[in-house]
Amino acid sequence: GLPAIALDRWLTVVHTSGSTGTPKAIVHSVGNHVWSARGVIEALEVTDRSRWLLDLPLYHVGGLGVVMRCALAGATLAVPPRAMPLADRVATLRPTHASFVATQLRRLLDAGADLSSLQAVLLGGSAIPADLLDRATEAGVPVVTSYGMTEMTSTITATTPRTGRATLSTSGRVLPYRALRITDAGEIEVSGPTRFVGRLDPDAFRPAPEWHPTGDLGHLDAEGRLVVTGRRDLQFVSGGENVRPEAIEAALLALDAVAEAVVVPVPDAEFGARPAAFVRTTRGDAPDPAELAEALRQTLPGFMVPVAFHAWGGAEGMKPNRPALTRDAESRATE
Repeated sequence: GLPAIALDRWLTVVHTSGSTGTPKAIVHSVGNHVWSARGVIEALEVTDRSRWLLDLPLYHVGGLGVVMRCALAGATLAVPPRAMPLADRVATLRPTHASFVATQLRRLLDAGADLSSLQAVLLGGSAIPADLLDRATEAGVPVVTSYGMTEMTSTITATTPRTGRATLSTSGRVLPYRALRITDAGEIEVSGPTRFVGRLDPDAFRPAPEWHPTGDLGHLDAEGRLVVTGRRDLQFVSGGENVRPEAIEAALLALDAVAEAVVVPVPDAEFGARPAAFVRTTRGDAPDPAELAEALRQTLPGFMVPVAFHAWGGAEGMKPNRPALTRDAESRATE
């Protein structure tokens, strides 16, 4: 027979996207990948009759997860030709499962793509705009919202396919073979068999702690579903008020004119810092600062309304490079 593979054997090194700093080299074991895949297989009912579209890069933990799930479930890995448009990939390969970021799903809906073969669409990457969830639900797309990270070998929590729209505003329940807790300070900590082995630094190997602090803030609702509210390290103080950029971004994304938005602090002599926004409009033109500011004043207090709105090409649904955008906003503010 085939030789056994030790579950504690190191298997991959994946670099985090580094949305708030330098990418980290995260080491995963065979067991990390196996238990991660098994939890998703059970939650999303992946069988040997399933076909999962491989549309995420294999240097990303999400792409590796697709391969491992198919291997363990005996499912078909649907690998599209590189030049084929996304809508054609879905129509031609007829996958039952797919992992998309929000931008990809929006493009499929805009193109009127045939999504009828899909039994589960696992959405990851950045926060999912409410209007996109509304559209997908109305179109009958079996969206699964989730929460995951490289340090936990991909998905940690997820909703179930064909769930109600209200549930999709959460990140779902903890999947099998994971553990999650909320600290007194409101930070999400994670553990369990999918927790990474450790981190490769230039000078040393640093083993993972028993409970990994994610840096994300959130809470569990009455049904035990995770609600992520923002990043601990993104919050800043403006004139004595705590400002969460994610709350401003959510208000921007609720506007019809806004497709993507990122808010960062810029230094201010009077307030210490003020919010500035980078916006990709739905029309593809430059944002109208006066129009956006007026719209935000309907739902946000004055200190949360950005002092500047800059045109932005977008993050393509992945995590935006906030340090670079912060530097950009600061340089523009001093011009």
